[in-house]
Amino acid sequence: MGPRSDMSSMLNFPKLNRNNYYAWLDNMMLALQVRLLWLIVDGQRPSPLKHPSSPPVDATTKLPVPITSAEHQAWVCLQNKHIQ
Repeated sequence: MGPRSDMSSMLNFPKLNRNNYYAWLDNMMLALQVRLLWLIVDGQRPSPLKHPSSPPVDATTKLPVPITSAEHQAWVCLQNKHIQ
């Protein structure tokens, strides 16, 4: 099982809607914490993308982050799948 299928199974919960905020919040926080992405959400680590049209840049090296990196995939997945 590759990283992409691991990410898909980890984010296998209902999208946020008007009726499920607390359940969605618990699931999303756990999914992000498992992947160490909660550090980005709470501001302890910089976002891999400053603007959706900007290429992702590593905060330490200032070099482009490969589109296949787990952080970039998680960011895109969150933008596309878990906010209605």
